[in-house]
Order: sequence, then structure tokens, then C-alpha cells
Amino acid sequence: MTTDHRNEPENHRTRVGKQRRERTRQKIVEAALRVFARMGTDSPMIEDFIAEASISRGTFYNHFNTTAELLQATVEWLSADIMESIETELGTQDNALLRLTVGLRFWLGKAEQDPTWAAFVARPEFIKELQFEPVRRDLRQGQQAGLFHFPSEHVAFDLLAGTLILAMRSYVDGQVPADYTNAIIRVVLQGLGVSEANINLALAQPQPSMRRPPVSMPSC
Repeated sequence: MTTDHRNEPENHRTRVGKQRRERTRQKIVEAALRVFARMGTDSPMIEDFIAEASISRGTFYNHFNTTAELLQATVEWLSADIMESIETELGTQDNALLRLTVGLRFWLGKAEQDPTWAAFVARPEFIKELQFEPVRRDLRQGQQAGLFHFPSEHVAFDLLAGTLILAMRSYVDGQVPADYTNAIIRVVLQGLGVSEANINLALAQPQPSMRRPPVSMPSC
């Protein structure tokens, strides 16, 4: 039996081309982050991103049509990046309540340490587009395990996302009381129907260190 290798060069070229396209897109997004940090989200023009990324106009339009589309891609990248850092630390932890508690501490801790990042990510128009599938999975598993009690995943996620936006804005404003993070997490868990005993147990667990630091907003 012989193997037909005629398609191998084409498949290799396709794979290499896809990888090159992905690298170029990431280069544009990383350049956009620097531009948005320096100029804000309303002022930049497409020419600013082209210059920052050192690409042609045609290359830009191969990946994005508008600055709004690029802004959304940049916010999604930042959220996916911190979710990767969080998932790295959660490892094999299979208790949905502990996973959610640790994840919220990491997320809010990032907002406290990097308020510029928090202001950029906490955009209500994008929040439901962010990379929150691990959170949705934890909500489903926690409900199945009897740890969470809520009427629907939709309601639970809206409660969580809305609270996160407002909490991040509080860090941006710099006006938070002592132990704000744990207080916010407690309220979220209460809203998800977690018993007080389980909330206390979850909040009493030591927080692991984040070995994979997430991307920070560039300083200007």
C-alpha cells in the first residue's frame, strides 16, 4: 500500500500561512494596546495602528475593518490572557466553588494592582464577549454539585459579570474600603446561592501565587 504525498507541500504551505497570519494579527493587537494606552480609546485613527505595528494599510485591513473591531479584539486578548494565567494556577482543582473563589481573587487583584488595565477591560459593551467559558463551566458544575443555587446560568453569569464591572470601576476610582475584594466575592457567592458555611470555607483557603503574570497596560 502506497501513501499519496502530493498534498503534503500544499498542507505545509497552508499551515505556515495560517501561522504567519496569526502572528501578524497578534502583532497588530499588541501594537493597538500601546496606542490605546497612550491615546485612549476614542482618539486613535487607523494610521496610528499602522505606524505602531509597522505594517501596510493593506495588511491592517486583512485583519480588521475598523478601530472598534480592533478595540474589541484587544480587550478580548487581555481577558483571555488573564484567564490563561488563572487557569494555570487552578491546575487540577475540581471544586467549582474554590475555583471560582480563587479566580475572582486573581481577577480583582489584577484590577487593584493595574487600574489602567481594569479601566480598559471593564467595558460593558464587550463583557459578554470575553473569554469566560471556564467561569461558565464552573457555574454549571457548581450547580450540578449542589454548591450553587440559581435559577439559570444566564442569570448567574449576569450577576457575576455586572458585579465585576462595577468592582473594577471602584478600583479605577481608587475608592474601596478595607478587605474590599473578599467582601465583593462574599456578595457574589451569596447571590449564587452558596451557603454561609461554604462561603467561609472558600474564603479561608490560602490564595496561590500567580506564576504566569498576565499582560499589563503599557505605561505612558
